Amino acid sequence: MLVQFPDLKNRCALVTGSSQGIGKAVCRALLNRGVRVFGIALDEEESDATTGYTAIPSDLSNVSQMRVALGSLRALTSSLDYLVNVAGIDPKYSLDEGDEARWKEIIDLNLKGYYFTIREVLDLLRAGQGKSIVNVSSINYRLGVPRRSIYSISKAGILGLTTGLARELGAEGIRINTVSPGWVFTDRQITEYFTRQDDRRKNMEELERRQAIKRHISPEDVANHILFYLSEASAASTGHNCVVDGGWLLE
Repeated sequence: MLVQFPDLKNRCALVTGSSQGIGKAVCRALLNRGVRVFGIALDEEESDATTGYTAIPSDLSNVSQMRVALGSLRALTSSLDYLVNVAGIDPKYSLDEGDEARWKEIIDLNLKGYYFTIREVLDLLRAGQGKSIVNVSSINYRLGVPRRSIYSISKAGILGLTTGLARELGAEGIRINTVSPGWVFTDRQITEYFTRQDDRRKNMEELERRQAIKRHISPEDVANHILFYLSEASAASTGHNCVVDGGWLLE
């Protein structure tokens, strides 16, 4: 279902983690509504034939590289209306395996990358009209999944980042919200958890047991919620966490 948000048309957005999954779905959704989109990700192609879309390759866990990439963005636009932070990784490490290097690997992208992206483009958002930021977290930090402690810390930290900036940015008319998905059927998740017969049966049973509605949440489902928080339809909301999990947590 294509939900229309007419106020998005002719605006300008930056989306991190834009090359796959939720980030890619957000880019497509924005483009379909007439938004000029800049996509930034580690494996982005330098050129893209899609009208209205500009790919910017960068390692967002490296602030120096990020600044270089955003320099190329500044050469193309003097303002941004929207920022959507999606980039992230979710490797599994036990406490024994989770040394400083693995901590840094996850936290630098999943949390530090969000903070410094916001910080580095704040002047562009101040110059824009939409003035809305959406950070993508996850319900995972609530679930106590083994070998996901560092990942869970990073996702819980995103909620703290959002609430921590809500009043500060709100004083300038900039809204910031979080969207926290449940189990989303991205290509990677399907390959990893739903391809082999035994895994598919076990994980489908888990979904049916946990979710209140029998729906396979798609990247487009999450993108629709993100666009709502970018749009003026949510003008009264900031510092909010929107859970998109099919009723897993029921909150």
